[in-house]
Amino acid sequence: MPTLLEHMLARVAAWHARRVAARFDAALADVAAAQQLALRRALAVVADSEFARTYGLARVRTPRDLARAVPLGTYADRAPYLRRVWTGDTTALLHPRQAPLMFASSSGTTAEPKRIPVTPAFVADYRRGWNVFGLRMLSDHPAAFLRAILQSSGRHDSEHSPTGVPCGAITGLLARSQKRIVRRFYVGSPDIARIDDATARYYTLMRCGVVRDVAFAITANPATLIRLARTADEHSEMLIRDVHDGTLSPALVPDAALRGAITARLRPDPIRAAELARLRRMHGRLRPQDYWRLVFVACWTGGSLGHYLPGVADWWGPVPVRDVGLLASEGRVTVPLADGEPVGVLDVTAGVWEFIPVASADKPAAEAVGPREVEAGREYVVVLSNTTGLIRYRLDDVVRVRGWVAQAPLLEFLYRWGRVASVAGEKLTENQAATAVKAAAERLGVAAFEFLLAPWWGEPPFYVLTCRGPLDADIGEAVDAALAEQNEEYASRRKSMRLGGLRIVPLSGPEWADVVAALDGKRRGPAEQFKRPQLLTDPKEAAELLESAGVRVTDWMPAHTSNHKPK
Repeated sequence: MPTLLEHMLARVAAWHARRVAARFDAALADVAAAQQLALRRALAVVADSEFARTYGLARVRTPRDLARAVPLGTYADRAPYLRRVWTGDTTALLHPRQAPLMFASSSGTTAEPKRIPVTPAFVADYRRGWNVFGLRMLSDHPAAFLRAILQSSGRHDSEHSPTGVPCGAITGLLARSQKRIVRRFYVGSPDIARIDDATARYYTLMRCGVVRDVAFAITANPATLIRLARTADEHSEMLIRDVHDGTLSPALVPDAALRGAITARLRPDPIRAAELARLRRMHGRLRPQDYWRLVFVACWTGGSLGHYLPGVADWWGPVPVRDVGLLASEGRVTVPLADGEPVGVLDVTAGVWEFIPVASADKPAAEAVGPREVEAGREYVVVLSNTTGLIRYRLDDVVRVRGWVAQAPLLEFLYRWGRVASVAGEKLTENQAATAVKAAAERLGVAAFEFLLAPWWGEPPFYVLTCRGPLDADIGEAVDAALAEQNEEYASRRKSMRLGGLRIVPLSGPEWADVVAALDGKRRGPAEQFKRPQLLTDPKEAAELLESAGVRVTDWMPAHTSNHKPK
C-alpha cells in the first residue's frame, strides 16, 4: 500500500502534470502560437552552428521562412552533419552550448545506424509529451493511480561515441532520470536493460513484477507484451521457485553483481508462489490477466501492429488498450486521447510540423503544408523540425488525418513510407497487407496469426505468406482475395495474370522462431521501438531470410496455392 508521504508527493506530481496538460490544451487551441514557440526552441538549438550559417537560419522568423530557407531532407541528407556531431564536432549542427546528453538509436533499417543527438531541450520536450500522455491516461483510468506499473525500457548506453557519449534508447535515459516518487511505482530496475539476452530480460522484468500489484503495462511494441507474458509462462516453474525463495535464477542472469542490484528489494514470498501455482493449475498456463488486477495496457495499435492485439488480449485479458502515440527516436508526434483507437492529436509543442501529401512524396521538389492546412481523410508523410537539431527532416511516417481537436489535427499512423512491395506495379503497402490478413482470418473464423508477406520472383511473380502453421486450408485464397480488395492494382494484375496466386509456407514453431530471430537480427536501434516488418519489399531479401532460418527455399512446396483470380 502507498505510504502517506507517497500520497502527498504523488498529489504534488499530479498538480504539476495538470499544469503541463493545461498548457498543452492551450497550445491545441492556438496552433500558430505554439508553432512559433516551437520554432524558436528548435532554432536556439542549432544557432551559430555550421548548418545554421549555411542555410541562413539567423534570418528565419516564421515557419514559412524556414520552409523557404532549408530544403526537405532525409537522414541521408543530414548524415554529414550528424556524423560530425557523433565524432565530437558538435558545432556542425548544434549551438556551442548544446552538447548532447546522449544519442538515440533509431529503429530504421539503413546500413548505417541512425544516431540522433539528444539535447537537454529535447529531453524536456520528450518528457513533457509523456507527462501529458500519462495524465490523460490516468484521468481516464483512476483505478490505476498509485499502483505498480510494468514498463519496458531500453538501455541508454548500448554503445558510446568516439568521445564517450552514450548511445541507445532514450527511454533508458528517462527511466534513470525519473523522479524518485514515480520510479517507486515501476516494478523493474533500470538495471534490467543491461541484460543482453532478450529472454532473460523479459523474464527478469516479469519476475520483479509478479509480486507487485500491477495496474497496467506499457511498451511501445505490442509484440513485447506478448513475449513478456509468454516468457513468464514458459519459465513458470522457475518463476514460482524464484518467487518462493526471493531469488532471481542465475541460469538466466549469471552476472552476480547485476543480479544483486536487481534483486535488492525482493523478498521470499511463499504465499504468492502458492497462488501462482494454483492459477497455473486452474488455467493450464500462467497469464497476466489471472495474476494481476489489470486496468488497461498501453502499446502501439496503429498500422500493421494492430495485428498483434488479439494476442495481447489472449494473455492480458479484455482490458482497454491505449495507444502510446506515434513515437520515434527523433521525437513524439502524437498524444492519444482515448482508448481503443490508433489516433492521437499532433503534439504541436514538440516541434515545427509539416506534411507532404503522399501522392507527391516521391517527387524531388515535394511541397509540404502546415498542420492547419492538412485535410481530413488525406494521407501525408510527416516532416519535423525540433530540438534534436533536425530541421525540415522527413520522418517518413505516413499518417491519415482523422479529424481535429481544437485547431490541431488528429492523426492515425498507417505505415512507413518506402515499405512498399511492387514486382508487377501493384505497390502493395504494409498496412494493406496487415488489413488483408486480418480480414481473411475474420472471414474464415480463425484466430489471428503472425505472418510475413514477401514478393517472390516467378513466371509470373507472386507473393509468399510465411507463418506459423498449420493453418486453415482456405487461408491462401482468402488472403489473396482480401489483398485484391485492399489494392486495386493487385486485383488488376491478378486478373491479367501478371501476378500469380498467393502461396503459403507454414512453418513449425522452431522454424518460425528462427525467422523471427532473423528479422530481429536485422534491427538497428532499440528493441522496444522496433516495428518488426510484416511485409518485405525485396524478393532476394525474402529468399535470404528463409534460407538463414533453415528453410530450404529450393525444396519447399507451397502447402496452399491459390489460383483465385479476383474479378
